[in-house]
Amino acid sequence: MADTSLRRKLTVGSALGLILVTGCQAGDSTLPYAEAIGFISADLPDLHTRTVSVETDHSTVGYRYPVLGETHPLSLHVRTAMAERQTAFLEELPEGGSPELHQDTELLAASPDVIGLRLNVTDSGAEDTESSTLWYDGGSEQVLPWTSLFRDEQALVQAHLDLADVLRDDYDVATEDLPGRIGEVAAHAETEAEADEEEPQGEPTPTAVASDEEREALPPGDSDLTDPEQAGEVAELWADSPLADLAFSTAGGLAVRMDPADVPGAGRGEEALVPIEPEQAEETLSELGYQARDAAVQGNASPDALDLGAEATAEGTTLDCAELKCVALTFDDGPGEHTEALLDMLADYEAKATFYVLGSLVGEFPEVVERTAAEGHEVGNHTWKHDDLAGMSAEGVREDLARTDEAIEAVTGEAPVTMRPPYGSLNATVRSATGHPLILWDVDTMDWQSRDTKAVAGHALSESQAGSVVLFHDIHKSSVDAIPEVLDGLHRQGYHFVTVKDLFGLQGMEPGEVHTDGRLN
Repeated sequence: MADTSLRRKLTVGSALGLILVTGCQAGDSTLPYAEAIGFISADLPDLHTRTVSVETDHSTVGYRYPVLGETHPLSLHVRTAMAERQTAFLEELPEGGSPELHQDTELLAASPDVIGLRLNVTDSGAEDTESSTLWYDGGSEQVLPWTSLFRDEQALVQAHLDLADVLRDDYDVATEDLPGRIGEVAAHAETEAEADEEEPQGEPTPTAVASDEEREALPPGDSDLTDPEQAGEVAELWADSPLADLAFSTAGGLAVRMDPADVPGAGRGEEALVPIEPEQAEETLSELGYQARDAAVQGNASPDALDLGAEATAEGTTLDCAELKCVALTFDDGPGEHTEALLDMLADYEAKATFYVLGSLVGEFPEVVERTAAEGHEVGNHTWKHDDLAGMSAEGVREDLARTDEAIEAVTGEAPVTMRPPYGSLNATVRSATGHPLILWDVDTMDWQSRDTKAVAGHALSESQAGSVVLFHDIHKSSVDAIPEVLDGLHRQGYHFVTVKDLFGLQGMEPGEVHTDGRLN
């Protein structure tokens, strides 16, 4: 390639302190091997990771995801993907036993321009760990699949041919023994060459190695791999390719993870890392691919040195509830003597909830309110002492809500984002006088009336749907006693427990708007 810009010139310092995931060891074999650059999540600073883990008598689920900034697209995408996988796992639980699902990430590259992540899924019911990679393009602020690392579909085919050459030349694998898609691409290339030896050998088009059904899925060879949708469609066509789980090597080339059974002499490890040399990779990478390679090779010397910007640790909405089974559990009229026990119950399920507190009680239970906010729950405004706002003047409404806001902010450091009118009572005056969205509910457990723990739990479990806002009162012991059954039942159905702010956050909420649930119309 003629381009000799500084961006494309590789310099690999000997002092790189990156964590290396090695394939074949040089001391054991003369076969080529790759050293893949990557930080496992366990080695990242705590401020850059969040962990969700729930262990029950019927299952264990857990996932760890990156914290890259408030509502960062990659954090949102990855955590939502993990949550979807968890939901599917829980919805398909077998009778008996206690299966486990663990999901984790590995940072493959990090710079202001690009971030690469490897997602690893370990399901106790599956034979192998399932892995895939995602890449965030800082320029377009898009989350893209692995196919976007390549210039176009022809370059994607060429990368497979390069990998086939390494396996044939250095590992003595015959063309007919090349595994999967690599073998299909290589066999087709040989067939084309034999069919027309007098013509210059051309590179096969992507459709040449696809089925008739796959050929109809995309225009032949002209997909825009910088477009998330088109790149995703191409990634689906090539989902069984080992390049779907590649990393960059310390040499500046590609480190392709393969099954050791397909790589003679690779040993008995869980994976073999086969190199595509820098000169070959240079010919196929896209602009994003160059940036990703440079971020990996010339990037941070250690996990502690990561510099992803001032907003990298900011809290934000990290679940896309438009795509998930989310439910918002809400608790009115507290805090009270049972609220701390409730917080313990929620912690067992990594559940986040929303507490609509009375301003007059915040001063009585400041430690409880402070703990509620510190543990990631939303603290909302439920007026000063539960007066009916619909019977007040606009000035009276404003004064009441402002007084409550100030009491909450004095303890938590943040003013409430949402409010709930007592009794659900509101009118045009209330809507115009408040600076908050007004949150009602679609599932009323009637716990204040029945004081029946079983009835409260049963109603919540039978009536909740994806996007539901469920009403409880934590001042009643009978209501708090129902929560373990509610949490266990909804968790087993694959629900994720979020705050009201998270439930509605992606759709947006305006002051004076009334919301009863987060279901999309």
